[in-house]
Amino acid sequence: MVNASRRHLTERYASGVDLLLWETEKRLIPDLDAIKSVTDAAASGQAEGLDMGAALVLVQAARLALDRLECELFEAAHAMGMRSEAIAAVLDLPDATLADKRQRWLEARRALPYAAAESQRAETGRAARRAEAAHRPKTAADPQTARRSEAEHATRAAGEDTSEQQP
Repeated sequence: MVNASRRHLTERYASGVDLLLWETEKRLIPDLDAIKSVTDAAASGQAEGLDMGAALVLVQAARLALDRLECELFEAAHAMGMRSEAIAAVLDLPDATLADKRQRWLEARRALPYAAAESQRAETGRAARRAEAAHRPKTAADPQTARRSEAEHATRAAGEDTSEQQP
């Protein structure tokens, strides 16, 4: 149901780059962007009932994702020696018992079925190659051209050094 909601909202609300990524690679728009698109459409009277239902499903999925993350933080805090009293103080809870109760509730939530958002998964295919290429330093395609470019740069630098030394 979560993935169907993501797909429906992407088909209805993707625009710009998101639309291009949907059309070329079937990449879904991020959940929060989809939800915001529905709230904007609802405010202008453009949302449909199916859109509202799909957005509500995604809100529940986002809430579950945050609960899972909070559970991991509780575990990490305990692993580093943080006591329940300190966690309760940070969360503005009256006592450690309530912090422990919250952790147990989060652990139960973590056991629920969970559909990770595709936008949170590692990129694959053409998109990954494009992203990798965009972050790669600009170098020559073949080693010979790279050496030639380095030699030209060194020659220019040497010429600049000798011209600076002349009166």
